[in-house]
Amino acid sequence: MPARRSQTLQQASLLRRVAGGATANVSVGLAKLGCRAAFLGKVGADPLGYFLQETLSSAGVDVSHMLFESAANTGLAFAWVDDIDTGEARYLFYRGNSAHYCLSAEDLDKAWLASASILQYGSLLLAREPSASATRLAIKIARSAGLLCVYDLNLRLPAWQDAGAARAGMKSLLELSDVVKLNRHELAFLTGETDLERGVKSIWREENQLLIVTLDREGCFFRSRKASGYIPGYPVQVVDTVGCGDAFMAVLLARFLKERKSSSSVEGFAGFDFENADLIKDVCRYANAAGALTATRAGAIPALPGRLQLSRFLKTPFPVQL
Repeated sequence: MPARRSQTLQQASLLRRVAGGATANVSVGLAKLGCRAAFLGKVGADPLGYFLQETLSSAGVDVSHMLFESAANTGLAFAWVDDIDTGEARYLFYRGNSAHYCLSAEDLDKAWLASASILQYGSLLLAREPSASATRLAIKIARSAGLLCVYDLNLRLPAWQDAGAARAGMKSLLELSDVVKLNRHELAFLTGETDLERGVKSIWREENQLLIVTLDREGCFFRSRKASGYIPGYPVQVVDTVGCGDAFMAVLLARFLKERKSSSSVEGFAGFDFENADLIKDVCRYANAAGALTATRAGAIPALPGRLQLSRFLKTPFPVQL
């Protein structure tokens, strides 16, 4: 990222290195919230890969299944603030045949994976092989073991052959997921719908327990099997929006774990009561707060809130930059 927030990538002569990536961000966010989190994936056997490992490990994330690939480099992204007033970020990716696409089915430790409570995954690895097959196998193992399967879509069109392949690939995991989270732009891409509720209806699958669409500063919209509704966001002074969706996801996962009950409609997971609309609304409120708080600081992982920060933020009558 540019060392100076006011500069674009083209203007900046000095950049600062920041560890990131959606699943890495979520795992650190969970650790900061006091949850046990592990990262499964591949990075390059290069300085950037080892930097990512050190960052996650120092945050308390289990990196025993972070694998290193000597035949490919760690993926690299440049991020900068495109609009100073809104803090909206833009990205330039240098991935190509990056190491994360080298994750294969043979790399999966099936017993270790099955011992977890939740598997959270994105759509990026579906764009290439062998990572697409590895992702599908991981989900199959998780479902067989009764884990809660949580899908966070992440639209990065340059990674795909074309828009049609991206749309089909991203949709293919909907029916395999208990919980689906995406943003309004991804929903429009998948469905072609400008009306949010019609778009949600068109991608809802009978296997889903909960679907959430994030709406930037406006908050989020949720649909469960018995309810739906909008949960407003929090007004904050935005520095940048990098990692806000990942902070939102981390709080979702943390609350799914916290709100466990002895019986659940998700077989094998003594987990979240997806029949309770008031509980879903409360969780969305917490997740909105995490996204907003992340926006008040620069740079993904360094900006992710811990439990104390989130608690203080939620006690503020009119949340502002802390």
